[in-house]
Amino acid sequence: MIRGYPPMNAWKSVLPPLLLIVVNLLFVLTIVSSCKPQAKNGYLIGYINPNPEETEGAQGFLRNMPAFGYIEGKNVTYIKFEKRDHKEIEAAAKDMVAKKADLIFTMTTPAAKLAKKAVEGTKIPIVFVMYDAIESGVVESMVKHGGNITGVQLTGSTRKALDWLLAISPRARNIFVPVCFDTGAARHSLEDLKKAAAHAGLKVTVSEVDTLEKLRKSLSAMPADAGAVFILHSWLIGSNMETILDSAKKRNIPVISAGHVNFDGGVVFSYGPLDDRTGMQAARLAHGILKGASPRDLPVETSDFYLGINLKSANALGVKIPDDVLQQADYIIR
Repeated sequence: MIRGYPPMNAWKSVLPPLLLIVVNLLFVLTIVSSCKPQAKNGYLIGYINPNPEETEGAQGFLRNMPAFGYIEGKNVTYIKFEKRDHKEIEAAAKDMVAKKADLIFTMTTPAAKLAKKAVEGTKIPIVFVMYDAIESGVVESMVKHGGNITGVQLTGSTRKALDWLLAISPRARNIFVPVCFDTGAARHSLEDLKKAAAHAGLKVTVSEVDTLEKLRKSLSAMPADAGAVFILHSWLIGSNMETILDSAKKRNIPVISAGHVNFDGGVVFSYGPLDDRTGMQAARLAHGILKGASPRDLPVETSDFYLGINLKSANALGVKIPDDVLQQADYIIR
């Protein structure tokens, strides 16, 4: 017998239970290994955009996510939903929650509200682009808003747009506003315009329409003293700008826009968010959240506003744009 080692008979008595322990340990390790969550192949992001035909902040969000390293098909997968029906939006948001999306992006107020309701009781964050986050009740404040939601709001350009109008057309005392309330933003921005106009001593003639035919009749019945046509947020109005521009041209009055920068379409000037920049803001917020920041610690942002002037349209109407206004323009078509 070698000193320090147990006798052979002792090994025979120890091996069976020792072997059993090893086998059991390997079995347990196999089970534990199989229960570990598998490494995720990138991020899963819900994307709700009820108006896909518009080049608004939603598409800007998708365009700018690669700037932060998120490449669709490589390290991020989008669950995209692009319909307007509220019941379908609600169902889509619930489906994104069931699939455990890492984040849900929403465009428009209704989408933000429905997604917020869908994620209740979960930790799934939301980044929105919408008109007025506080007025709509989506958040209580811009900074200490609480909840698992943040984003970019578009409100604030309407009053300044009216100031620009008075700078280039000081004789315009009656503002004609064709509007369709097919967005919450249309109603909110109209209220902003009315308040600003009342403060400036201007008259606002509102013509509510809900079809192209009614829009045409409305433009034909435009008041004789209308000094400008003011365009607000609206799918119907925005998609029929040529009709509006033709009518205004016959009356020799300018068309101006508040809500989105679209001066390149023939309006004399527009003042509001630039869609791609708004999308960049939303993408930056999403990036911060995906990297570990809490939405409650990220203040709701207001979109940056830009002034775009179309000198071709202005010259065609005989509208003189003052030099000091031109100097403040972000974009000019000459």
